[in-house]
Amino acid sequence: MSSLAILIDFGSTFTKVSAVDLASAQLLGRSQSASTVLTDVREGLLRALVSLHERHGLFNEAPQDLSILNDKFVLASSSAAGGLRIVVVGNVPGLTVEAANQAALGAGAKVVGATAFKLNPAKLADLELLRPDMILLTGGVDGGDAATILHNAALLAQSSLAVPIVVAGNRLAADEVADLLRRGGKEVACVANVMPHAGKLDVEPAREAIRQIFMARITQAKGLDGLAGIVPVVLPTPMAVLEGVRLGAEGAEAEAGWGDMLVVDVGGATTDVHSIGYGHAGGENVIVQSMAEAYAKRTVEGDLGIRYNAGTIFERAGAAALLEDLQRGFGHIAVTGAMLRGYVDEIGHDTSTLPQAGWHGAADAVLARAAVDIAIARHVGRRERIVAREGEAWLHYGKDMRDTHTLIGTGGVFVHNPSAAFILAQREQPNDRVQALRPRQPSIYLDTSYLLYAVGLLAQEYPSVGLRLFQQHMQQIG
Repeated sequence: MSSLAILIDFGSTFTKVSAVDLASAQLLGRSQSASTVLTDVREGLLRALVSLHERHGLFNEAPQDLSILNDKFVLASSSAAGGLRIVVVGNVPGLTVEAANQAALGAGAKVVGATAFKLNPAKLADLELLRPDMILLTGGVDGGDAATILHNAALLAQSSLAVPIVVAGNRLAADEVADLLRRGGKEVACVANVMPHAGKLDVEPAREAIRQIFMARITQAKGLDGLAGIVPVVLPTPMAVLEGVRLGAEGAEAEAGWGDMLVVDVGGATTDVHSIGYGHAGGENVIVQSMAEAYAKRTVEGDLGIRYNAGTIFERAGAAALLEDLQRGFGHIAVTGAMLRGYVDEIGHDTSTLPQAGWHGAADAVLARAAVDIAIARHVGRRERIVAREGEAWLHYGKDMRDTHTLIGTGGVFVHNPSAAFILAQREQPNDRVQALRPRQPSIYLDTSYLLYAVGLLAQEYPSVGLRLFQQHMQQIG
């Protein structure tokens, strides 16, 4: 087999290709073409390969069809056609449902619905309308409440939902739950409980089960079945990115990684945040108030896209704060609140709008900065100052990432906007009673080559190659 690796990401908008020499761990070239998932996904891929050859001359001849990949190492990720849609069914919103959410999001899924407690016919009808690709059924710690998950399994077994169901709840009820579902004609995978004990998470088995089902079945439902035998689609794109971040943090074989890190992916529709690290509460006089969180965590903020949700960002951040940011970062630009509001309305109405006037790029940077600020605050934990009889103390909730030393920006705005450093610069933390546990003084990097998905695809079979690509192509800017 050739040492040339072709790493592909099928997105809803673009099909992206990265070519890597596995022998030297060098990036040989990148290309992209408009995705053709709604017609024939192979057409967009072939165009991207032709573009790759025209720019870098990597093949013996110009590609005529996908047989050009026959002797290459090929892997792909996909977020096409809306990605992997999962519904979470659990017991308690703040416990097993949240644990299941962390498992599903970490697996690269889009959680389109979540419900707690016992299902009823109305709730079940609502779930059916969501058209999920998969259901993650949880509930009860091991040896705890079994009635709820058994009740929910019985209703799901009778439902019209014809999708795989991953069971990750009370271990002592798992066999009976699986039997109920299988007798209802459902495809079932049983894994370890996402919350085996109160406050303890074990999300990796559920993530792996979701990944396996994605490989075996979901790609067919996303228009990718035409690639069978040619291009193995092994990961949802967000999971590939998270695996790339994990490899960069942990290292490979004898080579150390960079340690705990936070990665922010700002898009037109959402802002995703990935973190690696346990985030144990630090400092004195700390009282931990929440359950442990996943070591590898992903959150998706569906209201913080800088095109589809520009208006929401404007409302969340406030016109005065956005104008103040514009003046602080771009003092030479004279923009009124009405002008900024007009631009936000324009890009929200026509999401393909590119910056036209000289100040539009600055406005995009300010919107992206607000999205980053809000998304990180939601992802990390928080602490609250209290005064008790013994003196001042801090209540801690969620991940404490104040000592995280690496912050990476990925996504189009960090590649195309010249003010990327401004977007990622961390604001000074006010001495408020409630504070977000965000990184205090991180080193800032950009994924300028859009390689994190490719690093993640290489993590399983060629971790050393993936790590070298990560180290070489994360560009430090602060």
